[in-house]
Amino acid sequence: MKNISVKIVIYFGIFLLFLLGGFHLFFWVDRKQEVKLVKRNRQVARLTRQDIAKIKEGDIILRRGYGFFSDLIAERLNDSVYDVTHSGILYLKDNEWWVIHSLSADASDTDGMQEQPLREFLTYSMPEKMMIVRTKNTSEVQGKKIVERAKYYLAKRVPFDRVGEIDEPSKMYCTEMIWQILDVDLKLIVLPKNPEERKRVFYSMVGMYDPTYFDIIINKYPVNSAD
Repeated sequence: MKNISVKIVIYFGIFLLFLLGGFHLFFWVDRKQEVKLVKRNRQVARLTRQDIAKIKEGDIILRRGYGFFSDLIAERLNDSVYDVTHSGILYLKDNEWWVIHSLSADASDTDGMQEQPLREFLTYSMPEKMMIVRTKNTSEVQGKKIVERAKYYLAKRVPFDRVGEIDEPSKMYCTEMIWQILDVDLKLIVLPKNPEERKRVFYSMVGMYDPTYFDIIINKYPVNSAD
């Protein structure tokens, strides 16, 4: 009986390892495909000089990424007009625009909070599939405070939130980091307090371009997509 129990434990362990290996293999293949598409479209301009001139520190950039999981987010977590899949906070570093954002280690070389030059961040966006928004009635001083809080979480190296536990800043995914800063830390916006309503905002990309909270500063989607 003891030998049977040991065998069951061993088989179960092998099964879990198989599942884990398949999970990581899937992400590996998906990321390889993403890299190919990034290289193919690297030379396509995403923003003009006129666009860049409109950006202010603390603005939020939204992009539509490549890969299976981006497809999933695009389809299920957006409205019928836009299909963005990732977000970050813009700031100036050595007179160049950078982005602070959070990604899983399955999708990047760093798990969780990280910074990236805007030009590199944009190469991972499908052409004509990005937006920049600004919290309503935000002053330049408040914009810099948004950046300060983003840098705070960056310095703490907060890991990526894989399970989606909201209002728990020890781990955060991309939009969760933004809501944490705007709603909880700085109180620049007021999100619903009701747990179910709050989850609907956190578990969606729609809130990131909701006119209740944001003004769209730059919209590179084709004009007829917003008709």
